[in-house]
Amino acid sequence: MTPRMTLLLFAALSMTPAALAAGQAINAQTQTRQVGPVPTRDRPPVVTGTSVIRGRVFAADTGKPLRRARITVRAPELGQDPRQTSTNADGRYEIKDLPAGRYTLTVNRAGYLQLQYGQRRPLEQGKPLQVLDRQMVDNVDFSLPRMSVITGRVLDEMNEPVAGAQVFAMRSTYFEGKRRLVPAGGGGPGSQQTDDAGQFRILGLPPGTYYLRANMRDTWSVTENGVEVTFGYAPTYFPMTPNPGDAKRITVGVGQELSNNDISLIPGRAANISGTAFDSHGRPLAGQSVGLSQETRGPYMGMFMSAGSGTVNPDGTFLIKNVPPGDYKLMARASGEQGAEAATMPIAMNGVDVDNVSLTTAAGGAIRGTVTIEPGVSDEVSRDRVRVLARIIDGDYDPRMAPPGGGVDNGRVKDDWSFAIADIHGAVRLRVNTPDGWAVKAIYQGDREIGETPFELRSGEEISNIQIVLTNRVTSVNGQVSDDKGAPLADGTVIVFTSDAEKWTEGSRYVRSARPDQQGQVQIRGLPAGEYLAVAVDYVEEGMWNDPEYLESIRRYGQRFTLGDADARSLSLRLTSATSQQ
Repeated sequence: MTPRMTLLLFAALSMTPAALAAGQAINAQTQTRQVGPVPTRDRPPVVTGTSVIRGRVFAADTGKPLRRARITVRAPELGQDPRQTSTNADGRYEIKDLPAGRYTLTVNRAGYLQLQYGQRRPLEQGKPLQVLDRQMVDNVDFSLPRMSVITGRVLDEMNEPVAGAQVFAMRSTYFEGKRRLVPAGGGGPGSQQTDDAGQFRILGLPPGTYYLRANMRDTWSVTENGVEVTFGYAPTYFPMTPNPGDAKRITVGVGQELSNNDISLIPGRAANISGTAFDSHGRPLAGQSVGLSQETRGPYMGMFMSAGSGTVNPDGTFLIKNVPPGDYKLMARASGEQGAEAATMPIAMNGVDVDNVSLTTAAGGAIRGTVTIEPGVSDEVSRDRVRVLARIIDGDYDPRMAPPGGGVDNGRVKDDWSFAIADIHGAVRLRVNTPDGWAVKAIYQGDREIGETPFELRSGEEISNIQIVLTNRVTSVNGQVSDDKGAPLADGTVIVFTSDAEKWTEGSRYVRSARPDQQGQVQIRGLPAGEYLAVAVDYVEEGMWNDPEYLESIRRYGQRFTLGDADARSLSLRLTSATSQQ
């Protein structure tokens, strides 16, 4: 069977009911052969090589070649400059002059789902493609499923169409410290405004389960018993509920269009918010604005919809009128002696006035320290490629409040190898971006290792004794996945995580995942020294390993091992039945 025939078989299987339930079938078959040096006329100015990746892109439903599909390849060896090309009329592409490395390939085409090399199911992590020096990796073919679509209308309480409503396709996932509904993304915007007929059409959806939510900002007034009363619409989930727990789920298959998903908005009495706003010294924020907004955030997007504001009077009082039912964030900013000050507060409106709200802004905290290289390491790391970040822990905190760092120098490593992150509001953990081949060996506060310790700074507090130690003597975990009979597998996902559950935090350097390359080899580099568990699963939604509950559920399947400084470990892992659900 030729590579193309194999791909078409997988595409056909993906359209069966069983495959629709499991998700899209995505495959890229590869063959390799040695070639001579590649002509140099098209080489990029910085990174050059002698290898080639080429293949074709097809439509999964028809098997026809797709022209103008965009192929993007990335690898540590390319630095910050990915290579791109497009398919020709026969669906063929070729990317030349590549250095040896482990590549990530992504394919985009209008009307089809964005796919990565090796991705078989929705929201799955892609596989690396191992490319050797002077090698042509041929027949890296892709079969693109058509995107899924959800359509419908938004109607008012009189069953009339509503124009200008924002409709989101939401999915449940672990994000910013807990499982929550977030906007769908990755292949499309995940939302759309209704037209003048109240219609919406949300494109770019991978197959899966979704919840629809409609937001409408308009208010209107009526006279009841001689009193003018203002009304508005609460955020409403399909088909007609303000409570996400009561929303009806919508399951869409590969390339499927689900229509007639009408949402009936729920009207409610608008109410006022009033209170006081002062700075950290007890002074009224006279002349400043207190803003109210609704936020919708997820891994792929963030949207903030203003819902009103009020100006602070000389005595510190403020009033925001006619707020429809819903959940909001109230926010105030001020300029203090120690820099920007800010305050935020969640507000739930249900048709009753909210009085006596007290906002007091606080100055942001600061974290300062130095970056050093492990003693005995002879090489030097470019400080321009190292960045220290303060990652907000609490997902309910408003990220618009004076973002940590306050400018382009946020976490930048200076000439003397010092760094500073200012204007920190809320609890944070330190994260460090390093170039390939380097890793964080330890983060110290004084003589105490605090790599995963959260910081919650008081107003104006400064921590200045942080030391970040980098090393290029990194650990290496290599593995091979096999089935229950011991036969090697080139699919699945390997998750390696520390046995210390206290370090199961979002973005932790003690938790990593990888998928096998085309030879079935798994490679994970840069884990800190310690005791670990390794688990091979058939499928896991990308990022699910940030969820401590998920890691706890697969702990019993783990193969335990220990990593010392710069250790290399080889593992042989059996595929388990553990999975993650959308």
